Amino acid sequence: MVRNDQKLDVVIIGGGPAGLTASLWCRDLGLRSMTFEAGARPGGQLHRIYNPINNYPGILADSGDDLYERFTSNIAHIDEDIFCDRSVVKIDTEDLTVIIHGGEKFSARALVLATGVRRRKLGIPGEDEFVGRGILGSGAKERRTAAGRVVAVVGSGDAALENAVILSEHAERVIVIHRRKELSARPSFVEQAAARSNVEFVAEAEVTAITGGESVNKIELIDRAAGRETTLDIDMLLIRIGVEPNSDLLKGKAELDNAGYVRVDSLGRTSLPWIYAIGDLANPVSPTIVSAAGSGATAIKAIARDILAAR
Repeated sequence: MVRNDQKLDVVIIGGGPAGLTASLWCRDLGLRSMTFEAGARPGGQLHRIYNPINNYPGILADSGDDLYERFTSNIAHIDEDIFCDRSVVKIDTEDLTVIIHGGEKFSARALVLATGVRRRKLGIPGEDEFVGRGILGSGAKERRTAAGRVVAVVGSGDAALENAVILSEHAERVIVIHRRKELSARPSFVEQAAARSNVEFVAEAEVTAITGGESVNKIELIDRAAGRETTLDIDMLLIRIGVEPNSDLLKGKAELDNAGYVRVDSLGRTSLPWIYAIGDLANPVSPTIVSAAGSGATAIKAIARDILAAR
């Protein structure tokens, strides 16, 4: 049971790598904190990484779940200070109060937002209807379901090309559809995809609708290069067109950039006093696990210093 009758130093919103690190540092520095995670368990996007993780210093993890287990192995207070299935619906930036879905309120000396990002959607007919019915959630996780199928991948960045390569191991054909003439993925991913005989590219094209019966069987396109509308028969579709920040709690309150990311200083401070943003929410340049963890530690150390100075 969550207790709201205690005075808190820090409330952390979000339990991904940034939020978990912030919670750990609160405990180490003697700050009273609570972390609220909207999902059923902490970890955030770690639970959606199915590939090996080999770029976190000192750790080789088989997957995001593996890294999560390693992260939480030394967070003994995970069941005491971190509360799941607790969605924050509103924050009062003046009183430094958060309101949980259901009406519970919690106040603290500092608020730390670690709400991360969400996958950007195409916003077209059929996109919601066919989730789980031909629209894939992850190429790595669902690669074997693509065996012998025709799969379209929408996007031109690293995630799109990496997934195209993974899916090509099993699919009959993989069609990469992207809006611009050039791909934006790093050269190594482009080279790997281009080397696969069953991967093809459709440039300067925009998907306008997803159709089918029990599952996806067709997508509609505007082929700008050819100057016409067309359709493609497919069996599966993976959408990887980037992400957007979960900054709704701060819209109209704190300073955001044009893409909606929270503007912060080197310590994670937003434009509002005692409100911090950490992790991918405030990092459009290097949204990585290691960056998220580092920003969590930095923000909490800054908060501890400022609380001490204010006493």
